[in-house]
Amino acid sequence: KEGRVRDDPLPNLESYNAATDRRHDRRALRINELRALLESARTGPVRYGVCGEDRVLLYTVAVETGLRANELRTLTVSSFDFESTPPKVIVRAAYSKHRREDVLPLRPETAQRIREHVQLKAPMALAFKVPERTSRMVREDLEAAGIPYRDKRGRYADFHALRHTFVTNLANSGVHPRTAMKLARHSDPTLTLSTYTH
Repeated sequence: KEGRVRDDPLPNLESYNAATDRRHDRRALRINELRALLESARTGPVRYGVCGEDRVLLYTVAVETGLRANELRTLTVSSFDFESTPPKVIVRAAYSKHRREDVLPLRPETAQRIREHVQLKAPMALAFKVPERTSRMVREDLEAAGIPYRDKRGRYADFHALRHTFVTNLANSGVHPRTAMKLARHSDPTLTLSTYTH
């Protein structure tokens, strides 16, 4: 691209086809499973340094926005605009997977819970404690709720499955595929419909 080499060394390399070697397929949680997960977290012990109520809020924000663990990990108090209608969360371009600023709506009830959660924190303080082992944390809460981490079809219900649940819930609610694609921050509607919608 910058002319530093005479010939392109990559033209004969083939890209990896994830469809031919699926190692970690996810599934969406059903509504009753999601409720059970939240209740399990609420009543469960501290896991990986995160108390039950904080896990409930973290899971709720993930399943209502589709934010990834790494994106949630970077949110500060100033990432939230509680005064806008609807309230919103802003993921800075440096932390977004596709390197552009993302602005996502929040349900007013969830925004109020976040506001109460961060009210004593400084503007640049991290909004949530998101451990490195988010999938293990979810797995333990699922097991406590009696929900299999891996289903009979070999699909996992890890932290990223909350993003699958978000997109699936959009589809089940009758949201137009283009709108779902935009909220999921995908560039290809096929990804939204075939991979994330269950």
